[in-house]
Amino acid sequence: MNSTMKIITVVLLTVVLTLGALFMIGPQIVFIVPLAIGAGITLGYPLVFGLVSAYVGYFELPGYERTLAFAVSVAIGAVGVGLMALGLWKTIPSRGSKSVSEPGDHSAG
Repeated sequence: MNSTMKIITVVLLTVVLTLGALFMIGPQIVFIVPLAIGAGITLGYPLVFGLVSAYVGYFELPGYERTLAFAVSVAIGAVGVGLMALGLWKTIPSRGSKSVSEPGDHSAG
């Protein structure tokens, strides 16, 4: 996989996983977070819930976007997205063309 395809793959998977954080609203978070960490998906996925918290607070609490709680939620979520992107970048293999070195001519002659 060349560098451009790897970047596209990482961005798309990060966006999909970030949007998947919406499924953590409610009691299912008790099951999803340990499952995500235990399965080795990424530590960043549970942290993305900070963005969900900021989103919900923005629409439900007037003036919430001017509070420290909002800033902290956004920061935690941004760290989570960064960790997910970094983890995906490290785990998705690069499949560039590799040259095969010739060890020498071993033909009988």
